Amino acid sequence: MCGIAGVFGSADSGTVAAMLDKLYHRGPDDGHQVSGQNYAFGARRLSIVGIADGRQPLCNEDGNIWAAQNGELYNYPEQKKWLLERSHKLNTSCDTEIIQHLYEEYGSAFPEHLDGMFAIAVWDKREQIGILARDRMGKKPLYYLEVDGKVYFASEIKSLLVVPGFARRINHQALNYYLALKHVPCPLTIFEGLKMLPPGCRLIFKPGQAVTIEKYWDLNWSTSPEYERMSEDELVDLLLDKLRQGVKRRLMSDVPVGFFLSGGIDSSLSSVLATEMSSTKIKTFTLTYGDSSTTSGKEQDRYWARWTKDKYQTEHYEETVEFKDFPENLRKVIGCFDEPFAGTISTFFLAGLIAKHVKVAISGDGADELFGSYLSHRLAIPLANYPRFQDSGDTSLLAPFQNQRDYLQSLYEQEDYNWRAKLLVYSEEEKERLVSSAGKARDGNARHLLQRDFSTLTATQPLNRILEAEFHTIFADQVLAFVDRLSMAHSLEIRSAFLDTRVVEFAARLPDNLKIRNGETKYLLKKAASRYFPEEMVFRRKEGFIMPITDWLLGDLETYVRDTLSPGQLSRHGLFNNDFVQDLLEKIYKDKDKSDYRQVNKLYSLVVFQEWFNLYMN
Repeated sequence: MCGIAGVFGSADSGTVAAMLDKLYHRGPDDGHQVSGQNYAFGARRLSIVGIADGRQPLCNEDGNIWAAQNGELYNYPEQKKWLLERSHKLNTSCDTEIIQHLYEEYGSAFPEHLDGMFAIAVWDKREQIGILARDRMGKKPLYYLEVDGKVYFASEIKSLLVVPGFARRINHQALNYYLALKHVPCPLTIFEGLKMLPPGCRLIFKPGQAVTIEKYWDLNWSTSPEYERMSEDELVDLLLDKLRQGVKRRLMSDVPVGFFLSGGIDSSLSSVLATEMSSTKIKTFTLTYGDSSTTSGKEQDRYWARWTKDKYQTEHYEETVEFKDFPENLRKVIGCFDEPFAGTISTFFLAGLIAKHVKVAISGDGADELFGSYLSHRLAIPLANYPRFQDSGDTSLLAPFQNQRDYLQSLYEQEDYNWRAKLLVYSEEEKERLVSSAGKARDGNARHLLQRDFSTLTATQPLNRILEAEFHTIFADQVLAFVDRLSMAHSLEIRSAFLDTRVVEFAARLPDNLKIRNGETKYLLKKAASRYFPEEMVFRRKEGFIMPITDWLLGDLETYVRDTLSPGQLSRHGLFNNDFVQDLLEKIYKDKDKSDYRQVNKLYSLVVFQEWFNLYMN
């Protein structure tokens, strides 16, 4: 696991050195770069695989092809064996070394033969070609900047901000999307000119030619007839087999690997599967709130995590997260993203605690997004059934929202992208009143963005359509973003067996009723977990490890919020209408008991943007 930075079209090693300095936290163990005609790039290294001989970038035998990566290549052993059989000479035990040799075999198609999480840079000295590639799901980030025939690239935005001559200007289209989504969607960033390479894509650079971007992988979400014919038990067996393989591949490491053990089924199942194949006790970590923030749900998490460690004999650690000094920590979090981000940030605190013990941890990330868990997932089937309910009066069609018919009626739209748009933070109508003329963008309509995304879906069933749309947007740009940035801030690598390509391709093609059945979320996954855990654990309501930001903003942080969004602060950029913001503040704080999380999310998004502006643009 590393951070990479460089440039194609120049030998600007001085700038690359400055870029790599900004990525020290991603790789505190080592730093190195190479340069020559039309290229300079390097890596900061967090040594996990090939510790003794894995300094990057690495080259092939004749020194003509250089490669560096941020990530882990889980099919490294198989590909290394195949390459050796084809008379390639591999001299290290580092997974990065297979990249340049696969390039020799396949040219720019080499990413199609890698399986893992990665952001890769390759330079071919003989052909004068540079290639950037990002993994299938988008687990590892890769940003780039085109300047005067050159392409600068890096694992994080902060590295590109030091490129000589780069002027920080806000991308107003990105800002308008952020206000609706809580993040800036790929390929945009908040800075004009900076872009993010989309998941499953490669960028090809040749001096004097336009940069090209190609999609090398996509996911099919159409329901598999084979899975529809299989019994439930057969599907559970198949799922567990694929998860076991995913866990096994993620145990590849020359340093100890830890496991998140939240007390829920996602992380607990990964941990238990690891105990089946490990010759020694695995390390598990449970993180809970301090006494001031704990809940009955969190106490249940602690109970079932302890039950699991006793039952399966893990080497267990418990750490307590005390959420203190929120404004100061929020600024640190913003510094991890380098742009406004109002999504989940609790990983920042979790990773800091786990990193005291291990460099690598395996989590349950991806299970919710593949099998269905969030509000938008739970709404998909009842909203699709709503016209049939109106005709028949059969309330079972609306499970689990039988008693919230008014809510369903308020959301129902014939087109699914339209009802999904109603769950955004700021509606287009609200943004029209919030954003001043100085901040408006011609192409910043989030509803239109959703319409475009939904128009290309392969799924036909209602839940799978929502899952597919979010897999390509919210999952990569928000969920995987916070997992990577907030863990690497503490030099911790997080892996997830649920994001193994085979698991993802299997889950995507399952029919809706095996993901959410009669309102029961993650149905097939829970059936699999029931083979290892009691039903009262598997089917209990899970809270998720999120910070109680809503309570804080409505309580002790009111003065902080008002100061941050004061007319004087807003005037620094003039992008928001002050009257709208002050009216929102008064409405929320006048009747705190009636202010729901969606209203508070509106405030939080503005607070995050203002803090980002003060840190990066002031």
